[in-house]
Amino acid sequence: MTTNPQERGWGSVATGLLQRHGALIALVVLAAYCAWAKENFLSWGNLTNVLRQASTAGIIAVGMTFVISLGGIDLSVGSAVAFIGGVGVLTLNRCMTWNPEGETIAVAAAYAVCLLLGPALGLLTGLLITKGRLAPFIATLGGMAAYRSAALSLADGGEYRSATRAFEFLGAGELALPLLSDAGGDPVRVGYPVLAWAAMVVVGLLLLNRSRYGRYVLSIGANEQAAIYSGVPVERVKAATYTLCGACCGLAALLNASRLNSVSSSGTGTLLELDAIAAVVIGGTRMEGGRGMILGTVVGVLLLAVINNVLNFTNVSPYLHGLIKGGIIVAAVLAQRERR
Repeated sequence: MTTNPQERGWGSVATGLLQRHGALIALVVLAAYCAWAKENFLSWGNLTNVLRQASTAGIIAVGMTFVISLGGIDLSVGSAVAFIGGVGVLTLNRCMTWNPEGETIAVAAAYAVCLLLGPALGLLTGLLITKGRLAPFIATLGGMAAYRSAALSLADGGEYRSATRAFEFLGAGELALPLLSDAGGDPVRVGYPVLAWAAMVVVGLLLLNRSRYGRYVLSIGANEQAAIYSGVPVERVKAATYTLCGACCGLAALLNASRLNSVSSSGTGTLLELDAIAAVVIGGTRMEGGRGMILGTVVGVLLLAVINNVLNFTNVSPYLHGLIKGGIIVAAVLAQRERR
């Protein structure tokens, strides 16, 4: 039996489209289903809510894209978000205790602590990997356990709650776009976390695709030994990459804690590393390193956000969400192998 060359050609085209743009196609199909099944899904209010909820994983996924493109992994991001956010809230409350009238100073101090502690933890991870010669899996697995334990210990297993609602400014605040209006004629408003995510995506695109640092990251991920022979400062690039991922964790922790005005020592950041890794792999970044796709990661984050939306309004048990996302990661990696 012979196959029509034209049919074989169309089959190859379809396969190529699915391999290159499968995540985007899945996102469009799922969004169309949600729009059909849920009346207000495409309303601006619901879309901004989905984007705001996805922004925490989205910001971290930008940093994770660099780490995975490098050939590494970071399992500590979820626990780091809980620990960093908790320390930020503790800092705010301590400042308010010292000076009850100094609300602005207390909030600024909490913001600064989160933004500084994140890259500091990332640098520590990078040094453990480069100087301590630990495998990324081991170093970040240890970090995951240590940061979660520290978060639980500082809160006695409970919750960190901010002493002032002024802390909510960045996480719950919105920017009105006067040139755009919704169906009711009101200015379109975009949450600060969504804007922060968009800014990190732009920075990530420029760093990965338009800088020497980005070329170094991809060359190390493709062939570390060849990169060493080419004069690439491998240890410095690795340390910088984990520091960048830590900075993304710090920003995400700040925005998440600010949005909720609290941090759960046991619940905040749970399975966040799974979401970030899944988004990166779904978006086309090679798990073995050597290729990074920032815009693909954005599509992956949005796809997971829509999947969460579908799981919620179809009343799928939340205990099954991790199983579904784990299956998505495995399927995405298998698709990458088929592509190669």
